[in-house]
Amino acid sequence: MTDSSFAFILALFTFLLAAVVAKEVSRRSRLPYSITLILAGLAMHAIQPSFSLPIDPLSEKELAHDVILYILLPTLVFETAYNLDISKLTANRVAIFVLAIPGVLISSIVVATIVYYLTPLSWQYALLLGAILSATDPTAVIAAFRQLNAPKDLIMLIEGESLFNDATAITLTKVLVLSFALSHGFWPTLGHGSGLFAITLLGGVICGWLFARLALWSLQKMPDDPFSEISLSLLMAFGCYLFAEKALEVSGIVAAAVAGISLATHAPLPVSKKSQQYLNHFWSYLSFIASASIFLIVGLWTDLGLLWDNITISVIILAAIWLSRAAIAYGLLPYIGHLQRQAKSTPMAFRHLMFVGGMRGAVTLALAMGLVSVLGDETLLSITTGVVFLTILLQGILITPLARHFQLKEKELSDSIATAELTLSTLHHSRKVLQSLLNSELAHGGIPQALSAKLDPLIAEQEKQLQAWFSAEVGPIGLWNRLLLRCASLEIGYLYRLFDQGLIKAAVYQELKNSLDEQMEAIRHQYQRPTFSHFPQRLSGLLTRLWQPITHPHPQRQALIYEMAWARLMSCQYVLNELALIIDDEEIPETVATHVAGIWQGWQQECETQISQIEHLQPDTATAVQQQLVRNFLRTAQAEHLQQYVQQCLISEDDAAQLLRQLESMDL
Repeated sequence: MTDSSFAFILALFTFLLAAVVAKEVSRRSRLPYSITLILAGLAMHAIQPSFSLPIDPLSEKELAHDVILYILLPTLVFETAYNLDISKLTANRVAIFVLAIPGVLISSIVVATIVYYLTPLSWQYALLLGAILSATDPTAVIAAFRQLNAPKDLIMLIEGESLFNDATAITLTKVLVLSFALSHGFWPTLGHGSGLFAITLLGGVICGWLFARLALWSLQKMPDDPFSEISLSLLMAFGCYLFAEKALEVSGIVAAAVAGISLATHAPLPVSKKSQQYLNHFWSYLSFIASASIFLIVGLWTDLGLLWDNITISVIILAAIWLSRAAIAYGLLPYIGHLQRQAKSTPMAFRHLMFVGGMRGAVTLALAMGLVSVLGDETLLSITTGVVFLTILLQGILITPLARHFQLKEKELSDSIATAELTLSTLHHSRKVLQSLLNSELAHGGIPQALSAKLDPLIAEQEKQLQAWFSAEVGPIGLWNRLLLRCASLEIGYLYRLFDQGLIKAAVYQELKNSLDEQMEAIRHQYQRPTFSHFPQRLSGLLTRLWQPITHPHPQRQALIYEMAWARLMSCQYVLNELALIIDDEEIPETVATHVAGIWQGWQQECETQISQIEHLQPDTATAVQQQLVRNFLRTAQAEHLQQYVQQCLISEDDAAQLLRQLESMDL
């Protein structure tokens, strides 16, 4: 091992140790984690001459820039996109889009104009500052909101805005640097930059989508192996980024974001539940390391003298950022920020928190560090560091008390009802379990009887609360909606169980779940009445519609439809059985119960009709699907049987897997 390689490895280990220590310091001191990391970087920089810390490789700006640009930023963007709540993203897509593109442009222009007229910086530097400071960092905000159980729509607005405006800001910065290098004058730069921005953005979208489709196809074809699947996700995330940047010369960050969203859209991926968990934990950890490393590098690079010299400019820019943020939160959102396809605009409390939540962070600092290598000047980095530090400190202090002041809770009436219903259902189940113990040896001491007696008043209390809500605030239509949502949720859970057990394909589960999700949003927000069919009638987007004839020729599509109809038939029967238990346990009006049961009975009959038609018109297709379904059922039963021996430590996991492969090789 060479000295340089050993030094780089030691630097990475030192960063990892610093990230762990800073996390504990942040928890105990209640300082924002990002601020703690910057302070840790400053401390490491200060004590390095005395203690010879092995951090020299990452103190070199050229190497650190490459690490940030080609490793850390793609990691952050892909992980954020991959973990997005797609249903919330889709419902709030208009508001997020406006925040991501017009919002970034407004922020960049406002900041650049104020910087140009109120500071000695040139127009080019002002525009670059406007671009890099338009990228928001929601880490501290989201953590605070989740602690306070803030509404998921608000969390999605801030998280979705961050992902997309990070990609837009990075692309805009790249375009500005190229435009300044190739053009002269304002109008040539504007014209060249606008065209380059559109091409760079669109090229990144197409590249990311194609790489995601290739990865999904590969996951479906390869045997289930967590290590191979994690490796494939790494190849896709960094491969699409590098291919877009180097081969196509378009936005690699946009490509990574689109690739992550495409995978999230198809969640759960066509892998086992165990592999999915490994994959999620792996990317969450990578994101933690990437974010921590960027802030530590910033601390190492920060020149406190230069930072103090530019503090006046930093304060002016901070005021400009707040002004542009106010224009977006209070100017744009009231007109275009309609949440969940509702007729009402974004609530005023949401706008206040969107304004305060627009902190700057890792992406902004990474862009500023990249400009040091390009421009050979640390002025922008010192200004940016000061602005980021001030936004995180001031807005981070304000966000929690402000959220508490508005008393924003995710658990509104409908969510409180859902929680009470689940609690009541669990209490009823607990009472049944205790009743089954009354004739056992455990009943001699009177413990089951005592616990059962304690359950009765708790059940009565929950029933009284639900009855009060429904009679006073919800009414028959609200009760009907709640029961529909509950049944749809039960069906999604049952369909996932079929997928997890290997009984149905991932594509079948995805299409059925997407259809049910859309209809649940419709019920929840009353923008249309549920019109399910036994399988989705339309696909989610133009690219998918174009792709489908290639991936699913007519016979394969018919087989998929047959499998969907079978899965929906089974899930409808499950829902009807569960609905009968709910009606027995709870005081559901007969008219509401009959109507909801009639909906699922109608879907069940529709599935039976569809199955009969395919069996009559395409008997070979139906027979092939039936054989596959029976084989899947048999393999699931075999795997569950062997798993019992694994749990009893009679055989190992590897032995069970080998036996399964042996059984699969038999002609069954």
